[in-house]
Amino acid sequence: MNNVIAKTALKTVLAVLIAAAVAFGVASLGFPAQMASLFENMGAYSFASGYASLAYTYSGKCSDLARCLDDSIFAGDDRNIVNFGDQLLARGDFADYCSTRNDVNYSQYASRNVACAKYRSGDKEGALKVAQDSLGSGFPVNNAVAALAVEAHGVKDREFENRLYEIIEPIRPDGETEAEYKGLLMQLLSEN
Repeated sequence: MNNVIAKTALKTVLAVLIAAAVAFGVASLGFPAQMASLFENMGAYSFASGYASLAYTYSGKCSDLARCLDDSIFAGDDRNIVNFGDQLLARGDFADYCSTRNDVNYSQYASRNVACAKYRSGDKEGALKVAQDSLGSGFPVNNAVAALAVEAHGVKDREFENRLYEIIEPIRPDGETEAEYKGLLMQLLSEN
């Protein structure tokens, strides 16, 4: 009699596990954006990035690609930051997407994170290119060049700091705030 009860319980547990695995598979493939949200809410940004990437594959939307980048940034995954960031910065509709984001200067946010990820990955030239391309006119606060300067200063990369100094020196800031920001950064880069 105990043997029958044990077999029935085992079959029930196995059936529940199989049903859960099938439901998870269906949710993963059928609803990747919702799965990304679930993992974002749990703080599992590596998983969220993967699901956001699947959602982007399905939709092709700039917002889904930006979500991939954001999740990769939160996960601290430099390889994916560079991968998704390069794709995002190259999109023709990136500027339009940035104009819809009113929480931050998203263009600078994306550029500085991509530039720093490239720097940390050893691609200093790529990092400089991303940073310089992001500047436009003036010297906006929290720009990619400044972020690279802080990264280089943190690891005492004097050669790279000198290159950044040469890039920043001729830039004409737009307004007093940018001028103060540039001055502080120049002071940081001139320290030994």
